[in-house]
Amino acid sequence: MMTSILIVTLNNLTQTQRCLESIRLFTDAPYELILIDNGSEDGTVAWLSEQPDVRLISNGTNRGFAEACNQGAAAAKGDNILLLNNDTIVSHRWLSQLLSALYADGRTGMVGPMSNFVLPFQLLTVTFPNEESYHRFTDSFNRRDPILWKNVTSLSGFCLLLRRKTWNRLSGLDERYGIGSYEDIDLGYRALKAGLTLRVAGDTFVFHEGNSSFQQNGMDIYGIAGANRRLFLRKWRFNPERLILTVDPAFFPGRYSEAHPHHEPKGPTLPSGWFASDENGGVYRIERGYKRPVVSFEAFCRLNMSMDRVASDVGHLLDKLPTGNPLQPENRFPDGYPDVFLARDPVGDTFAVTNGIRYPFNDAGAYAALGLRQEEAVEVSDTEIILLPAGWPLRQNVWEEHELFDYLLYRGPDGTFYYGEGQRLRRIAGEDAFARYGWRRERALAIPEEVFERTPKGYDIV
Repeated sequence: MMTSILIVTLNNLTQTQRCLESIRLFTDAPYELILIDNGSEDGTVAWLSEQPDVRLISNGTNRGFAEACNQGAAAAKGDNILLLNNDTIVSHRWLSQLLSALYADGRTGMVGPMSNFVLPFQLLTVTFPNEESYHRFTDSFNRRDPILWKNVTSLSGFCLLLRRKTWNRLSGLDERYGIGSYEDIDLGYRALKAGLTLRVAGDTFVFHEGNSSFQQNGMDIYGIAGANRRLFLRKWRFNPERLILTVDPAFFPGRYSEAHPHHEPKGPTLPSGWFASDENGGVYRIERGYKRPVVSFEAFCRLNMSMDRVASDVGHLLDKLPTGNPLQPENRFPDGYPDVFLARDPVGDTFAVTNGIRYPFNDAGAYAALGLRQEEAVEVSDTEIILLPAGWPLRQNVWEEHELFDYLLYRGPDGTFYYGEGQRLRRIAGEDAFARYGWRRERALAIPEEVFERTPKGYDIV
């Protein structure tokens, strides 16, 4: 069984030489080397042309990371495809252990190692004074141990292994991502949608310099990343941070969650994100098919709630719902808080907290665009808010840079009212719904027509 190692180059000859030297020294499984050059001008093409173990594809111009990888895969002869950045250094047993993790079962679609410069699920914070110390570290670290393998929702493309048949099934990388960034997240998500798992080989480490091609070639990495993030958002209609920063089991094969962008609704359900009281005066928040009790009056106040926003006369609905985790913000963060809420830290910075991620507000324009009120933000400590990973900042162009905000009222272009839930718009079909769920028409946000057209529609709320 052979693995085709695909490496894209754009200048940085010294790093490419270092990478290939490490592959030759430490690769302990059959492989072939395919290098795709995207217009190097530093002697890279000439040097690669002289390497007897390299199959070279020379493009002459920068055709982007995704297209170059697809070119390499089309020329590959191996049973497996391995994408590898040229600013990496591999070491002891790296490939055999990645293969072991990939072939441990038939459901694993993609595998990646731990590294020092990588997405959070694969990150191991470690530094090396020199290359010799790195190889000493990996000689000890890179020991097969399946207990250290873990399934995640995203893998970095800096070193990514998958079966050739999986690559073909997924049709390779989406070339619309151009120069590079988020094409690996997109590929991983398509694998999840196909019912495959993504695995981190926690027993294997590969050194990664990080962003070398962008920096050495004067590319605007943040501008490119921002544009490609918007591409991902338009394509899949949810923030990629939900895959990158948190492990949401609802993305795993065989799992289902109500009001979730990964799943089609199974049928009409009670909307999420509203408060209701029962006949005994107990207050609950309805979230994803559960009623979460508010444990005390103090908790109710800390959440900046008022009784005029709590629906009543809905005991018959509450009786049908199982009880979920209680809301008790005074001593449980973030589990004791709603799944979506506004937060303010002690210095006055505000965040939209959604699905375990904090999105900082960078300007007041984002508040206005979303029809939100800063006074409704829940006070949290700096030690609490820092526990949550930080997502893309919220700015005035929030409609272009973020998924549809859940649990807000929207008004469509024709004046019809909708409720945002699971990145879908649910039409409010009955007048009684406003009173039943404690919603106010005057708080409805006019949704831009282009956003309305691209947003999928869910089941009506009656």
